[in-house]
Amino acid sequence: MPDGCPAFFKLQGFAASRQHCSQREYEVFHLVGILTVDQNKCVKCGICSKVCPSCIIEMEENGPVCINDMSCMSCGHCVSVCPTGALDNSRCPQAEMDPIPMPVLDSKTAYNFLRMRRSIRNFTPELVSEDKMRQLLDIARYAPTAANSQGLYYIVVSDQELIRKICDCVADWMQEEIDNDSPRRRYFRKVLEVYRGRGVDIIGRNAKQLVFALARRLNVTGVSNCEQAWAYVELYAPTLGLGTTIMGFIETCARADYAPLRELLQVPQKQVIVGTLLVGYPKYKYNRLVNRQHLKVEFR
Repeated sequence: MPDGCPAFFKLQGFAASRQHCSQREYEVFHLVGILTVDQNKCVKCGICSKVCPSCIIEMEENGPVCINDMSCMSCGHCVSVCPTGALDNSRCPQAEMDPIPMPVLDSKTAYNFLRMRRSIRNFTPELVSEDKMRQLLDIARYAPTAANSQGLYYIVVSDQELIRKICDCVADWMQEEIDNDSPRRRYFRKVLEVYRGRGVDIIGRNAKQLVFALARRLNVTGVSNCEQAWAYVELYAPTLGLGTTIMGFIETCARADYAPLRELLQVPQKQVIVGTLLVGYPKYKYNRLVNRQHLKVEFR
């Protein structure tokens, strides 16, 4: 058994027992399942048990105890909220966390920043580098997901010939929907009149790069998780000099699990496309904040 067993067990995520630690180590570091409690720091305030969304942390004589390791969703609430830094969780180690930077944005700055976000459909010819694309998509990891399920994967398409085939594939799907008397047939007819009749790329918006989000087929929250992720990406993009817009036509076709589109993108059968985003460098600058419908809310 290695020296400093509390650190060893914290790393491995095992529960320590009296036979594995000295009396002093066991008293100072109370290890139960995935949790590690530093007795020298724990004030037994119980906040960790109150914020646990899975309701699996209970307070005992020596502090918090996880009563069901398997139900931990690895959200990190318990470790993040601890006012003294006494708690650690092998599923979300304190060593991998950063202090929350202060101060946070004031309300007016945040309000105006959110209002500045625009759907960008006109781009320069410059492609977004792989490094910058990774930086953009990395923020999506921190978007809220149902039960902290996360589980999104991304495909970035820069091949212009493939993008053209994707748009043509979506047009074919729309025609099939029309032929099958879909409730959306009238709208799709208008789209195809523009795309095929006038030769205007209303489907792909002359995209230079498209990002597809994928989730496991069995993940029933994949679509909602993706929508949250896109919100983070779209709000972060302007800080990198980038613009984005959700590609509604392509996304709708993808969510219909249209086989020809899946084949074009070589999507494994165990995964589904849950979102499509257009990314690039904006060609034009927007100079004014646009107003929206007035707030409609009831208080009961």
